[in-house]
Amino acid sequence: MRIPHKLLCSLLLIFNLSAWAQAIKTNTAAETQFEAALLCKSAPIDARDSKIATQLNKQKITVKNFDKDGLINLEYRFTKPLQIANTSVSVIRYLGDSGSYFFAVAKGDMATFAKSIHARPVPVQLKETLSWGDINQYYQHPTDVTADNPYPDTILIGREKTSKQGEFYFGCLRFDY
Repeated sequence: MRIPHKLLCSLLLIFNLSAWAQAIKTNTAAETQFEAALLCKSAPIDARDSKIATQLNKQKITVKNFDKDGLINLEYRFTKPLQIANTSVSVIRYLGDSGSYFFAVAKGDMATFAKSIHARPVPVQLKETLSWGDINQYYQHPTDVTADNPYPDTILIGREKTSKQGEFYFGCLRFDY
């Protein structure tokens, strides 16, 4: 990456973190920020940043960091569940290594949710590419697949075989390539 691009990316990251911290301070945008990150409209909320974690804790959003030495492995728990597209969300996870998945454990009807965001069933030829355990049953690319961006951010929706009745996952899968 050329120097101007690195500088631009760095500035955008700094601006995004400071905008998030400022929004959290107002106590008005947390639900909007989490929803945007889950639907691939903004960067995931990264509570490894102590300022962000402190602001979330002030709003009674509990943050646990399960891997303080490297990989992203965060959990956010909400005292008052978030309401996102006719679902109820009390837990959000953020996992990452090469790429990341920022996802909610939601209660509601998975098929209705998938339809509401215009998601499609994951076709057989994409099962390996869009695999994150056995949770992916629907997907949506918020931006087009192009030659320059063959793996755009992807909203995955699904459930595990062990999921409780009426419980499913949805969130933003980001690829590093």
